[in-house]
Amino acid sequence: MKRLFLKFFAVCTPLLVTLVSCKGTGGQGDGLISSSGRSSEVLVVCTEAEWQGVLGDSLRAVLEEPVVGLPQTEPMFRVSRITPDRFGPIYQKQRNILQFKVMEGETNSRLLVEKNKWARPQMCITLSAVSADSMAAAFSAAKERIVGYLMQGEMARFQRAQHAQQDAHLNTLLQKNCALSMVFPEGFIYAVRRPDFCWLRKETKYWGQHVMVYTEPYVSENQFSPEYIAALRNRHTKQYVQGSADSSRAQIDDRYYPVTYNPCTFPNSPYAMEARGLWGLFGHPGDMMGGPFVSYTLLDTHYNRVVTVDGFLYAPSDPKRDLLRQVEAILKSLKVTDSVEVLGAKKGR
Repeated sequence: MKRLFLKFFAVCTPLLVTLVSCKGTGGQGDGLISSSGRSSEVLVVCTEAEWQGVLGDSLRAVLEEPVVGLPQTEPMFRVSRITPDRFGPIYQKQRNILQFKVMEGETNSRLLVEKNKWARPQMCITLSAVSADSMAAAFSAAKERIVGYLMQGEMARFQRAQHAQQDAHLNTLLQKNCALSMVFPEGFIYAVRRPDFCWLRKETKYWGQHVMVYTEPYVSENQFSPEYIAALRNRHTKQYVQGSADSSRAQIDDRYYPVTYNPCTFPNSPYAMEARGLWGLFGHPGDMMGGPFVSYTLLDTHYNRVVTVDGFLYAPSDPKRDLLRQVEAILKSLKVTDSVEVLGAKKGR
């Protein structure tokens, strides 16, 4: 078992973070049983007093916070709770586990992150505080890292499932088209394929998932401003994404909820901007389609260009959180390839 120790100093609460990768002692070939639980579900292990007190209030506020950019309220995670004395083998195979423990005699709180401890895939997080009274403060100091680890686990699980069902031909066409690689599961098809713009979609009876990929040469930092990102998205969707009526076109719909823009990290890119919001059809009163979208605009220094990967969803009758996260997992599979030259782009130095 390998351990990596990282020490963080939060305000008032020093926190030692330990990351552990476990092989387990289960019965499958790799020594682990299959985990159980639904997507985005977290099992909290804490005492009744903690759950009914300040810690419980903080837990529910953080983990059940509404997801940004959805047209209706959906929590970030589904939260269930069990007391430590009932936490046995049946519950130890849950995919996401968050435990709280008191370590008397210690001087610092500790955050232990264990992957695949009792089952696979699994994220097991244990927050240990120096006393029961300091547990809520320890959680407040660690909450962003805890949410981050849980989201990493969810994205990794979606991506493993998508990789197992990958339609490699779609990726081959994307590489030939614009020197980019992405993992698309079976069911997606190309709606539009141009040298600087691709739109793929997957349609079912109840919902549709969509991915757009578009590029342009890098000119200035202004290409990462919210105004520019929104205008470029609207320009592409106005040209390519229409409704049932010829006059209706998809555009950003910020009449009720503003689009949020946040700098973010993206593999192999020195700078990236995330955008989350709503889209809708405009131009014809009979077209009432709309839904959430998420996009990542990043700097590709290899070809000196700006790349945007954008995922949007239409699911009028279904919960949208997990459907959009599936699309987000596709976006985050993006890689720049060396296989072809990009039309109109030059390699950076």
